[in-house]
Amino acid sequence: MPTIKEIADATGRGKSTVSRAVKELGLRENGHAKPDGARGALIIDAEGASLLADYLTKNVENKPGATTGTDDRTESNTAAAPSVDIDAIVSVYKERIDDLKAQIETLHAQLAAKDAQIHELATALDHAQDAAKEAQDETRRSHDRVLLMASAGVWERLTGFKGLLESGE
Repeated sequence: MPTIKEIADATGRGKSTVSRAVKELGLRENGHAKPDGARGALIIDAEGASLLADYLTKNVENKPGATTGTDDRTESNTAAAPSVDIDAIVSVYKERIDDLKAQIETLHAQLAAKDAQIHELATALDHAQDAAKEAQDETRRSHDRVLLMASAGVWERLTGFKGLLESGE
């Protein structure tokens, strides 16, 4: 992640101009610029650097003193300045793309883990539903036996009324 000095060098602007742009864009408040190290050099993440590069290059184009390229002397100055700005913007965007690719890989890994969890939970749910159905069937059979026994008379209970005892007894 670049510092203010690196962005200033890449865009051909001064450190104070870049610092002012960081303040105007609110990059510190948004969490895109954080102090780092013992001296507290401001480190700017890829998204913040992209915003900053866009802002600085658009700010150069909109300045009233900017050259238009109609004069031979100013044309050579204009040709040199955008190449530095374009290179800076391209490098910032490439860094942002790399960061996004890393995020995508992380999200794919998380998604695969969640898919595995869903599969495990679905399997556990199927087993639990099967066990509940078996328990319900057994409860129904037991209830039917109790009702049959309750409806039988005393003599039928003592002599083993047909249907009260399990088959094979």
